[in-house]
Amino acid sequence: MKIVYLLRNPGITSRTPEGWQSVFIPARADGDYSEENLREVEEADFLVVGLEPVTETIFSRARRLKLVQRLGVGHDNIDLKAAARRGVPVCNMPDFNAATVAEHTLMLILALLRRVFESTFLMKAGKWPIANVVAQGIYDLRGKTLGIIGLGAIGQQVAKRAKSFEAQIRYSDTHRYPEVEAEFGALFVPLQDLLQRSDIVTIHLPLTDQTRGLIGETELRKMKPTAILINTARGAIVDEKALAEALQRGLIAGAALDVFAEEPLDPGHPLRRCPNILLTPHIAGQTREAMERMVGSMLENINRVVRGEEPLYRVNHI
Repeated sequence: MKIVYLLRNPGITSRTPEGWQSVFIPARADGDYSEENLREVEEADFLVVGLEPVTETIFSRARRLKLVQRLGVGHDNIDLKAAARRGVPVCNMPDFNAATVAEHTLMLILALLRRVFESTFLMKAGKWPIANVVAQGIYDLRGKTLGIIGLGAIGQQVAKRAKSFEAQIRYSDTHRYPEVEAEFGALFVPLQDLLQRSDIVTIHLPLTDQTRGLIGETELRKMKPTAILINTARGAIVDEKALAEALQRGLIAGAALDVFAEEPLDPGHPLRRCPNILLTPHIAGQTREAMERMVGSMLENINRVVRGEEPLYRVNHI
C-alpha cells in the first residue's frame, strides 16, 4: 500500500504503517503539482491531505485511490464532485481539535481585551506602559456579549469556555441547538442582530459558496465601534480588505486572525499594518496533543478501509 501526503509539513509521514510506501508532496506556489509528483499520485492507495488542493487532475491520475483523508475539518480544498464521480470517499476529522481551537480563540479574545501583546512589546522596549494601556482601555470578558457565528463542534467548545467567564452568549447558525441553548444559556439570533449587539464576534463556519465573504464592509459597519472580531475558521469568510479599512478607520476596536484567504500571508498585506490586530499563522488547532489525536484518527480510518469497513466522517456522497 502507498500513502501520498499532500502536506506543507512532512513530519506526519513518520507515522506511515510499517511496510507501506509513503511520499510527501507539497503543491507549487500556483497550487499545481509537478509532473514528477503526479506520477507518484498515480500509485497512491490513500491521499492524506492538509490544505493542499486536491483537484480534478489529482483524481484523474490517482486511479488506485481508496480514500482521501483530510487532516482537519474544512474540506473546501478538495473537489468533492470529482471524488464522487470516481467512487472515492473523502473524510474529515470534525472533532479532533475542537477544544484546541476553542482554547486558541479564548486566548485571542483575552489578549485583545487586556492588550497583552501591546504591553509585552512596550515592556521589552524598556517602558512601563501602564498609563498607555489603561488609557486605551482594558476590559473584562465577564458580562460581555459573545456572538458565535457557527455553533458546530468548535463553536460549542467556545461557548462552554466563555460561559465559565460569565459571558452572555448569542449565536447564529443555519440550525438551532436547543440542548446547547439550555446548557449555556445561548440565545439564537439572526446574524444581523448578533453583529449589532455583540461585544465580541467569533467565526466558526466552514468555507462554502454561502459563507465566502460573509463578513464584509456592510457587516463590519453593523458592529459596535468597541467590538472585536475573531476568525479561526477560514480566511475567505472575511473580506480582508474591508476589515483592514475598518480597523484603520476605527469602525471596530480590534481583530484577531489565525486564518487568511491566501496563506502564507503576503509580507505587504494591509492587515499587517493595522492597529490593534493579532495575527497567528494558522496554528489554532496544531498543539502536540491535537496532532497526536489527528494521526490516530488518520490511521484508524485507513485501517477501516483496508479491512473493507466504512470510513468515519465521510463528507461526500457516492
